[in-house]
Amino acid sequence: MIKLATKGLNGLKNRKEKEFIQDMVSNRSANVREESHYVVDMYENGELVESRPIVGHSKSYANDCARNWNSGVIKR
Repeated sequence: MIKLATKGLNGLKNRKEKEFIQDMVSNRSANVREESHYVVDMYENGELVESRPIVGHSKSYANDCARNWNSGVIKR
């Protein structure tokens, strides 16, 4: 943990490690589910904030949407 405190998240070279740490400290989460299209359920403090339909896109696109919510790129 000392290494993280001195380098910060930008010092991490492994993207997965950086995302994992950001998700741990975030009060946001997201779940991707599949209906006739993908839907990203976005939660903040354990409460559902938005269910965003992802129509005409891949699961990878839906996962990117979830990741953007978790990291704060998507605002409320």
